[in-house]
Amino acid sequence: MTPALRCADWAREVGVDPVGTAAPATGWVLVDWPLPWPRDAAAVPALAPVVEALHGTGFRLQLVVPEDGRTRDVVVHRPPPGAGGWFSSYERVARRVPAADVVDAALELVTTGHGDRRPEAVDVLVCGHGARDRCCASLGTALALDTTGVRRTSHTGGHRFAPTGVVLPAGTSWAFLDGDALRRVIAREGPLDDLLPRYRGCAALGWPGAQAAERVAFAEVGWAWLDHRRRATSLPDGVVRIDAVAPDGTERSWEVAVEPGRRLPVPECGRPPAEASKHEVEVVVRRR
Repeated sequence: MTPALRCADWAREVGVDPVGTAAPATGWVLVDWPLPWPRDAAAVPALAPVVEALHGTGFRLQLVVPEDGRTRDVVVHRPPPGAGGWFSSYERVARRVPAADVVDAALELVTTGHGDRRPEAVDVLVCGHGARDRCCASLGTALALDTTGVRRTSHTGGHRFAPTGVVLPAGTSWAFLDGDALRRVIAREGPLDDLLPRYRGCAALGWPGAQAAERVAFAEVGWAWLDHRRRATSLPDGVVRIDAVAPDGTERSWEVAVEPGRRLPVPECGRPPAEASKHEVEVVVRRR
């Protein structure tokens, strides 16, 4: 396979804007599970009861490479009760158990929500799912191994944007990461001018137009944006309204017009884009 056939190289070359491609998620279930992984995380036979419990909930199942051979972590990020359509971050609950008990622990945590609460804890996931995509397998795995505090996870969507990462409980999704960019994303510090073009969106804002509109507000407010409560509303003529409340109670809103852009292939790594069986339409911000 030549570099020109790598899907991530192709996406960079044609300037694909990743905004609006964050996988929507009501919540997340992270389960330590040893390699190798099947192409679909939900296809692990032992996890079938967990998959069944998640059916229809909008929660995403993510496999995570265990940190040791004896214990396993199960982490659930779920919307806080009474959110009423607003989002600032997910609520995190977790359990660490012996490896043999991980399935039972995952099922219990999913169904009851009873676990350890550490509001300050952050889960940083980088896709390194080799059975799904070669770019994630190579670029994502290398980034996960080289960056402190980062875990290698199963498919997060958007393999053409590898290395891709998700930061929880903030729910932010990122594209084309490198070590420096990822460290700034984790620390929420430093310039945003080169990071926002890599922003795929927030998983809790469930449609592409909302994710694109939110990036406008993110660019204006800066890193403090991630501490705001926010919600998105679809208005006529392709306009999305973003309402936000800062931690001090200050209220602001943005109205952003979004339109469909280029219809682009979603190539499989190693195959020409012209052979892609799937296409997606970019989201373009036209005015504010």
